[in-house]
Amino acid sequence: MTSTSPKSPARFWVKFWGVRGSVPAPGPDTVRYGGNTSCIEVRCGEERFVLDGGTGVRPLGDSLRGAEAARITFLMTHLHLDHVQGFPFFAPFLVPGYHFDLYSALHNGAGLEDVLSQLLSQPAFPISLDMFAADLTFRELQVGGTLDFGALRIRTTLLNHPGGVVGYRFEFGERSYVHCSDWEHPLDGSLDPVLVNFIQGADLLSIDAMYTEAEYLGRSGSSRKGWGHATHDAAIRHAEAAGVRQTLLFHHDPARTDAELDAIAATQLVGRPAIRFVREGEAFDL
Repeated sequence: MTSTSPKSPARFWVKFWGVRGSVPAPGPDTVRYGGNTSCIEVRCGEERFVLDGGTGVRPLGDSLRGAEAARITFLMTHLHLDHVQGFPFFAPFLVPGYHFDLYSALHNGAGLEDVLSQLLSQPAFPISLDMFAADLTFRELQVGGTLDFGALRIRTTLLNHPGGVVGYRFEFGERSYVHCSDWEHPLDGSLDPVLVNFIQGADLLSIDAMYTEAEYLGRSGSSRKGWGHATHDAAIRHAEAAGVRQTLLFHHDPARTDAELDAIAATQLVGRPAIRFVREGEAFDL
């Protein structure tokens, strides 16, 4: 990865505002890797994107305080609670002049606007969707297609997760970043050809890696098979098979402490300098 000027039209930059899975996990045992749920900011030249609206979207919104209003595109992987629960607290939604395009596929017949309308309603929340001052445009994503923004192309694919989940591949200036959250590998331990093809040769990959093998197989509590998430081993195997340049293991189990993540890294990631657990607040220039 190389650094570029923040004003460079060729800048390709990725920042992680939330890396935890399922439910926020604040506290002293998760302070280094972070406790906020899924939210990633991607900048490609003048274009700004946000992947998912977990609780990490709140500090992202706070970071925009005082900045000039802008157009920002949200890309939803899916609509489970941990990926939308930060939206009610995303401050720029209340600021006139901001423009948001929000893409989501239909999940069980519903899109993001349907989910937010329910989330932002009495008695659960005092502010309704129609009270936002920013301009919000909800768009239905056609999974398997592409989105083009000038020199940037974003490819999409459907991955294995209850209700479905969308993987995103950003291709900009011969560089590529792929995000595959909430993905589960084949139950027989084989490689998923759809995933391997989608992440092939990526410069940067963030990928679900929630469980140890023991947890997944039920040797430590209930089996996690069919829950829609991957093991650390499976994520590593797929990244290596696809020749990914740098892999960030993502969507950490909410019960996983910093010390436990360190211990897993000390055994499974030794000799693999291009693979590591991502931490909240980290940013990468491609």
